[in-house]
Amino acid sequence: MSQSDQQELLKALDQHQLAKKKLDRILMIVLPIVAFLISMICANWTWFSTLGTIIVLTFALIAVGIKRWSISLWLTIIVVYCCIDNYLSYGTLVLNKLEMQAFTMLIFTIIFHVARPYLDQVMQQSLIKKDR
Repeated sequence: MSQSDQQELLKALDQHQLAKKKLDRILMIVLPIVAFLISMICANWTWFSTLGTIIVLTFALIAVGIKRWSISLWLTIIVVYCCIDNYLSYGTLVLNKLEMQAFTMLIFTIIFHVARPYLDQVMQQSLIKKDR
């Protein structure tokens, strides 16, 4: 490999790392806001439930969307949290409330997990257009 090819590859790698860092900073601001809005929709009617849902969903979205941790682990944590939250809020498992809370949290977590590679690609292409 020639020296110019190596320099070109290093430049492309630097651009990719820069795009990833910029996207991580954007998502670090956006994901807690999204978690707050989703928790207002799906949390049970106690402030403990709302606070717990905000915390769990924020950690899940950051872990899955930014840190790229295991999606199955965080889906399991969300389901366990929803069951505990539902039981503590109502004294028993109210299935329609449990389904609404769990499915809303699970769907948005999966959406951010699936969307991250596409967001990386869009950010990378926007930086390439700026360089031209």
